[in-house]
Amino acid sequence: MWSRELAIASGAAVVATLGDLLLLWVGNSQRPELDLPRPFGLALPLGALLGVCAIPLYALGYRAVARAMGPGARALARVTLLCGGAAAVIGALIHGLTALTIRAGIESGAVAAPPMEAVAASGAGLVTAWIAASLLFLCASIAVFTSRALPRSVAWLNPLSVTIALVLAGFPWEWGRSFLVPAAPNFAHVVFFSVALSAVQTELGQA
Repeated sequence: MWSRELAIASGAAVVATLGDLLLLWVGNSQRPELDLPRPFGLALPLGALLGVCAIPLYALGYRAVARAMGPGARALARVTLLCGGAAAVIGALIHGLTALTIRAGIESGAVAAPPMEAVAASGAGLVTAWIAASLLFLCASIAVFTSRALPRSVAWLNPLSVTIALVLAGFPWEWGRSFLVPAAPNFAHVVFFSVALSAVQTELGQA
């Protein structure tokens, strides 16, 4: 059961990341300084659909991780389950709102800004959703890191630590700020769920 849920969550994270990259391609293609090729016509709705449908499935991965913490860490497991699941729902909302913001910007003919600047300028709704999701992922990641029942690889490669590493890696260069930094949370979940799946499969193989 754990292995199947983590496999679904890992696949969902890959799909959501592809959705992110499609949205970023469309948004960044409006910036002349990047000189990107024109995206195909359905890139924006397809990118939106992929993320909105896939990100809620992260809740399955968090549920599997919470169960792996065992009965001796019920409080940490509850935080992981509830915060991870809630953040997944809000993450899907963020993805959908981002797609709408990109479309509105294209239709208005406004000068396109870098992704994170565009989020900051988009209004209170999207910014508030980002803050809420970040706090929830923070709580879930702290619970994962604190749990002694999980393999250390899973604990250290929690979504927060991987996201921070990706942001630091991408921030010094323009293409990193344009693609890697805004997509870092979903990239981080690819790593987190894949490492957790590998740990579970290894444990099952040794049983």
